[in-house]
Amino acid sequence: MKSLKIKALVILMIMVLSIMTACSGNSNEKSSGSSKENGEKIELTFWNIWTEPSPQNEASLKQVEKFMEEHPNIIIKQQNIPHDQFKVKVKTQAAGQQLPDLIQVFPGAELTPLVDGELIQPIDDILSHWDGLINEGMLGDYKVGDKQYALPANVTPTSLVYYNKAMLAELGYDEFPKTYEEFKTLVTKIQDKDIIPIALGNKAQWVLQSSYISTIGDRMTGSDFLTSVLNGEKKFTDERFVRAVGVIKELADMKAFNEDFNSIDNIQHRDLFVLDEAAMMIDGAWSLGPLLEAMEDDENLGIAPFPAIEGGDGNPEAVSAVTGTGISLNSKLEGEKLEAAQEFLKSFYDEEYYSDLMKADILVAADIEAPEGVSDALKEVSEIVSKQTSPVYDATVPVDVTDAINSGLQEVSIGTLTPEELAEKLQAAVDKQK
Repeated sequence: MKSLKIKALVILMIMVLSIMTACSGNSNEKSSGSSKENGEKIELTFWNIWTEPSPQNEASLKQVEKFMEEHPNIIIKQQNIPHDQFKVKVKTQAAGQQLPDLIQVFPGAELTPLVDGELIQPIDDILSHWDGLINEGMLGDYKVGDKQYALPANVTPTSLVYYNKAMLAELGYDEFPKTYEEFKTLVTKIQDKDIIPIALGNKAQWVLQSSYISTIGDRMTGSDFLTSVLNGEKKFTDERFVRAVGVIKELADMKAFNEDFNSIDNIQHRDLFVLDEAAMMIDGAWSLGPLLEAMEDDENLGIAPFPAIEGGDGNPEAVSAVTGTGISLNSKLEGEKLEAAQEFLKSFYDEEYYSDLMKADILVAADIEAPEGVSDALKEVSEIVSKQTSPVYDATVPVDVTDAINSGLQEVSIGTLTPEELAEKLQAAVDKQK
């Protein structure tokens, strides 16, 4: 009996030692891991423009929250900054090389200065992660030279005419005018009803550039014009470009816009349209989701491209468009912080995000099946954009030239600058770049 007790005690001690050994082994694995496994937090600062409660912004913010839930040792410390303030802040902080670890970037001409200033770094070494999800053709807007600096989330037409179907039907229009002359007749008929023809909020100056001249200019000059101007083969003083600027002046002179169009922003002009105070609004696809959410009857929302302009060289069906919602990595990132930032990008741009964007009425830059519930309005925008897209001015020309266009169009709209004077001013800005 005593022998059995001793044997049982030995077995018990072996079991205890085994358990202790197993526990000890786990402890060693943790202690030999990285600082993240030790419970230390990696913090990444991130500036973006996701302030407005739009479906696109909500889908983007959801991706950030999902990442932090799945990576509890990485903290994404966001600053959500309104669009107009964001661009000013980036310019100011870039000059002092004080950008965050992650920063929302805009393609083309706005991206290039950040690359030239060596403020952001390429993502080519992780680009294969998105093979099969994002086509090569969608990457170009965020490529500088042969290097990729961000990925696109969405394809954004910047110039769509949103209109109130019921209002136009009362005026005898079953479809939107096809020509600029017919469009001006419509503007006059709407004015006769004491309704604002076109809601416009150009306080921040970029709307007349991005949503108006980018498409109206293309109607007149064709899509290779901007590249030709930058190459020195053509000039902004080209008669056709001057005529395009003249269209904006003509609409302003006709009082086609609300009187305070240079004092309110694009969110406020959307409100005028939603509240039926205006019959039309020329704006980008970023307004589609908010409009569908805000309108009492979204089937009353009509969407059309800007009408053809007689005598132009461009495709009358082309719509200015650009890819967007890129996120770049600060060039100073290295080691664990760089790995964490790259992991964030891999997590952010996934199929679930693109699917959520489509459900939020956003055209996406990914090759995915359309999820159930995509709105007819998004399909309509997709059809319009499929005809042809044209360059957006501020994504094509240098920042200084963009600034000159933005301020110059505002001056033209209030009559302190003629289209010819603006054309000369822009050409001088281009010549100064050489």
